[in-house]
Amino acid sequence: MKILKAIAGWILSHKKLVFIYVPFFVLFVVIAYSAVVYVSWIGNRQEALDRLARYKQLIDRTEEMHQGYTYSYSDIDLSAKVVDIPTRIYDRNNEIIGEFFEQKREIVPYDAIPEWIVKGVIASEDRGFYTHHGLNYLGIFRAFVINMVNFSVVQGGSTITQQLAKVLFTDMERSFKRKIYEAFCALEIEKQYDKQDILSMYLNLIYFGNGAYGVESTSKMFFGKSVKDISEVECAMIVATISSPRTYSPISNLDNSIKKTRRILRSLVDAGYSRKERADYQYGQFLKKWDVVFENDRAVSSLIGNFIYSSYRVNRCPFFNEQIRRLLVEKFGEDVVKKGGLSVYTTIDAMRQDVALESLRSGIKKQREYHMNIAGRTGKKKIREAETEKAENIQGALVAVNPMTGEILSYVGGYEFSVKNQNDNVSQIVRQPGSSFKPIIYAAALMNGDVTPSTVMMDEKTVYDKGYSPENYSRTYEGKVTIREALRRSINTIAVKVLAKTGYSTIFSIVQKALDVPGGDLNKRFGKTLSLALGTYELSPLENCVLHATLVNGGDFIKAYGIKYVKDYNGNIVWNYEEEVLREIEEKRNSRGKIIDPVAAAVTVSMLRGVFEKGGTAYYVGKGLHALFPIAGKTGTSTNYNDAWFVGYTADLVTAVWIGNKQGAISLGPGRAGGVVSAPVWAEFIARTYVDKNPGDFKIPEKGVSEEVICTLSGQVALRDGSCPETAKQLFYSGTEPGEFCTMHRRAEGEEEVKSENK
Repeated sequence: MKILKAIAGWILSHKKLVFIYVPFFVLFVVIAYSAVVYVSWIGNRQEALDRLARYKQLIDRTEEMHQGYTYSYSDIDLSAKVVDIPTRIYDRNNEIIGEFFEQKREIVPYDAIPEWIVKGVIASEDRGFYTHHGLNYLGIFRAFVINMVNFSVVQGGSTITQQLAKVLFTDMERSFKRKIYEAFCALEIEKQYDKQDILSMYLNLIYFGNGAYGVESTSKMFFGKSVKDISEVECAMIVATISSPRTYSPISNLDNSIKKTRRILRSLVDAGYSRKERADYQYGQFLKKWDVVFENDRAVSSLIGNFIYSSYRVNRCPFFNEQIRRLLVEKFGEDVVKKGGLSVYTTIDAMRQDVALESLRSGIKKQREYHMNIAGRTGKKKIREAETEKAENIQGALVAVNPMTGEILSYVGGYEFSVKNQNDNVSQIVRQPGSSFKPIIYAAALMNGDVTPSTVMMDEKTVYDKGYSPENYSRTYEGKVTIREALRRSINTIAVKVLAKTGYSTIFSIVQKALDVPGGDLNKRFGKTLSLALGTYELSPLENCVLHATLVNGGDFIKAYGIKYVKDYNGNIVWNYEEEVLREIEEKRNSRGKIIDPVAAAVTVSMLRGVFEKGGTAYYVGKGLHALFPIAGKTGTSTNYNDAWFVGYTADLVTAVWIGNKQGAISLGPGRAGGVVSAPVWAEFIARTYVDKNPGDFKIPEKGVSEEVICTLSGQVALRDGSCPETAKQLFYSGTEPGEFCTMHRRAEGEEEVKSENK
C-alpha cells in the first residue's frame, strides 16, 4: 500500500512528464519510426503491387473458368526462399500416378464461397469490414496499449485487409515494424480493390494448418468435399481455424475446434446473421453427421479430417503411393519428399492399377451387399446389427506381380485409404491362405518323387495322431482320386495324405527361401502339423503372391518391388532402387539355386490349369472368362469361410486376391468360398487388362519334362477314340507319365460287336 501511494505521489508531482512529455516523445518516436517504415514501403510498393496483381489474375481466372485452380508459391512469388516443388510418382509408362506435396493451394471463385464463411469471418474477425478503409484505429490503439504494457506484440487488432497484407507482403514475424508496414499495405489494397475482391483474396490465401491454404483445400481436407457444398456449421469450423490453425484445427485439436466452432456460431447470432434456435439445431446435426464422440464433455474423436491423408494432388494408387512415400522419407527425409521435387519412377502399370481398384471394389461391394441382404431379410435385431457390422468391415487386397522379375504392376491395399482405413492389406495383414497354399505341398511332393499327377490316392475319412481327421469342403468322400483331380477340386484329405507322405523339410525350404524368412521366424510362423496342408498358417497377400510366382517362374527367387529409380529436381538419379534389387536377386539365386525344381514347378502349374475345368473350384469363373491364352490358379478358403482367396496366373502375371473381415476371424457366410468371392475379382481384372494382349504360354523346361493327354478321372493315357469323358494335356517328369491307356473307360473286347447284334 505504501509503495502504491509513493508511486501515485511521484506521478502527481511529475504530471507534465508523465502525461505530456513522455506521451509526446513516444508519439514522436512512433511517427518517426513509421516514416522510416513508409520509406521502406515506398521502395517496395511496386513489387508488392505486382505480386498482388498476379494473385488477382489467378482469382479472375477462376471466375472465368467457374471452377477451382491449383497454384503454388511460385505463381505469385510469395517467398523466393521457399522451395515448394512436389514429389511426383510415375508409373512404368511415365504417367503420373501420385503427386505428394506439403502444401495444398487451390483458389475458387468468390461465388463458390458460401455466405456463411463470409459472415463468419466478418462476425468473428472484423465486424467493421464494410465501413473501414483498411484500418480499425480503435482496435489498433487498444492493441498498441496492450503491446506497450507487455513490451512485445501480443495482440494484433488487425482488419481482414491487414491480415491479407500480412500474408502477401510480410515475413509473418510479430514486430512493430511489421505492423506498421502491414498498415501501409492495407491502405494501398483498399485503394486498389473492392471489398469482395479483398474477401476473395483473403479466403483463398490464408493458412488453415496441415499444409492447406485457402477455404477450398481446407474444406476438402476437413470434410472431403468442395467448399461450395459444405453446411453452415462446417463453414463455422473452417472460420474457427483461422485465428490459430495449430490450436483450433479439428485435426490438431478436436476439442478446441469444437468449442471455437460454437463460439463462431454465437458470433453469427450476435451479429444478427442467424437465430439461436437455428444455430443450435444445425450444430446438433453436425455432431451426428461427423460422429463426434465426447468423453467427460471433451470431444475425443470424429470423422472430421478423414481426408487429411489425401496429400496427393494426383493419387491413382493410394496404398502403393503411401508405401513409396514412407520409403522415400526413410531414405531422404521428410522435407525433401514434401518439397524437394523428386521424381519417382515405379513398376506400376497405371491402366492395370485402375482396373485392379475397380475390380476389387466390385468384389468387396458384393460381399457387403450379401451381409446387408441378410440384415434386410431378418426380423431379429441382433442378427441385423451383426450383419450390418460385418458389411461395414469387409475389406480386401489385390496385388499383381511379374513372376519373372518381381515388378509390382498393381497394388490395391483396400477399398479406400482414409483415417478409418489406413491398413494396407497387401503387406500389413497376415491371414490363413486356406487351400491356396496346397500347390506348395504338391510341388514339394513332386520334387521328392512321392507323387505324379496320375498317382491315385483314396479320398476317405482318415484319423491321424492325436485324433486329427481332416474334412473335405463337401463333407463327402470320393474314393479313388488322382493327384491332379485332388488339386483341381481342392480335396483336403488327399492334400493331408500328400503332406504326411512327403514330410515338412522340402516345404519349409521352399517357404523360407522364396519369402526370405529367417529360420527362427520360420519356426515361429509355421508349425510342423498336418493342418499345414490346408493353409492354417498365416501369410500376407504379397507373400502368397510371391510364393505362387516362384512356381510360375520355374523356381527362381524374386523380390517384389515397386520403385525403379528416383531423380532429383535436376534430373539426376539419386537412388537406383531397381539396380539394388536386381543385384540382391542375382546374389540369392546364385547362393540358393532353384527354390523349386523347374519341372516340379511346371507340372504343378499344369495341374492348376485344371482349376478352371469342369469340376474345378473356379470352373464357372473360367467359363465366363473365355480366355484365349493359358490360365491357372488356386482358390483358398480358411476355416468357417473367414477368408476368401484366389491366386491366379498368366504367363507374365501372378495376382493374389484376398477378401475378408478386417476385424479378423469372422465368417463371410456359408458357401462364401474363394471361388465365389475372390476368383471373380481376378477374372474381371484379367479380362479387362488382356483385351488386346496375349501373354503366351507358361514357362516349361527344355529337358526332363514330357506331356501327355490323360483322362482326368483315371489319370491314365486318354483313349484315342474319345471314350474318356474328360481329358486334359498334362505335364510330367519324363519317365513318370502313365504307361497305359485308360482302363476306366476302355470298352471290353467284343463289346462293340455285341451292341451291334442287339441293334
